[in-house]
Amino acid sequence: MGDVAMTAPVIAEVMRRYPQTEIVLLTRRFYEPFFDGIPNLKLHNIDLAHYHRGLKGLIRLFRELREAHPDVEQVIDLQDKIYSKLLRKLYRLASGKSYHHIDKGRAGKKALTAMPGQGKVLRPLRTSIERYADVFRAAGFDIPVIGTDLAAYRQSRPIPAGLGLKREPGEYWIGFAPFAQHKGKVYPVEKMQALALMLVERYPSARVFIFGGGEEERELARAIVAEDSTGRFVSVVGRFSLREEIDLMANLDLMVSMDSSAMHMASLVGVPVVSVWGATHPYAGFLGLGQSLADAVGLDMPCRPCSVYGHKECWRGDYACLNDLPPERIFGRIAAHLK
Repeated sequence: MGDVAMTAPVIAEVMRRYPQTEIVLLTRRFYEPFFDGIPNLKLHNIDLAHYHRGLKGLIRLFRELREAHPDVEQVIDLQDKIYSKLLRKLYRLASGKSYHHIDKGRAGKKALTAMPGQGKVLRPLRTSIERYADVFRAAGFDIPVIGTDLAAYRQSRPIPAGLGLKREPGEYWIGFAPFAQHKGKVYPVEKMQALALMLVERYPSARVFIFGGGEEERELARAIVAEDSTGRFVSVVGRFSLREEIDLMANLDLMVSMDSSAMHMASLVGVPVVSVWGATHPYAGFLGLGQSLADAVGLDMPCRPCSVYGHKECWRGDYACLNDLPPERIFGRIAAHLK
């Protein structure tokens, strides 16, 4: 989900600089809100889990595309996964169309996540956003570096009607997204709760919105709200569509998140993010659009990062990179934004 969100500013910049170009974007219907407002962009929904699954499904997709968009001149592959590799080769075999695909920098990421003494090289790699932009550059589009000014992406969006709250004068609205897909990226919930309490004690006018997805995260968020005696915590897990969640994020002063899709969603609407990193590291290139490396909080440990995506088991067995990270350190970065 975060990967898809990071493609949006690149495509938007291409269309801004080349308004006569038309792009057909293959994506899941759920992700359409990431691309709101981009002109000359046609979305073609794909269903790799069912209708377009497997080789037969991919051939069905190829035929759909050829019928609906017969004037395609180039194929740009921003994923370089098995289905996209096959699709671009179908285009080449059937009509000789040229294609360009992303260089994911796998060798650099392997060195970055190696164990100490096994060839580990701790250095910043090219960002995913710039890797996406490189594919368009290779295809002949002259586009600048993407996302150097976070404020340029700030948007005015409506507060979702179902929230049932109005922003009071002097309030801080802070998003908290304490969840992530993999254990190596999840800050302990009790520590995140302590951090949120720290925030409302220091800033009594702050309101904390808890973001997440799925039934398990909904129950965890409910438990956090139930234990809150200040009345300043609000769970929005499962209450809104993706588009409405982005609308709400656009009204925040700050987002506090893991290395997760929430970081990228807030970045798309120009909201600063204090991000928490455990097994992963922003050096792998997944820091949010326009975000500051100073706001990416993590412990300096010889084994970090041990994973690009956070899905590997902790080789120490204790996830010290997350469990030993004090909430006070994260709070220091939050306070820097709420002077």
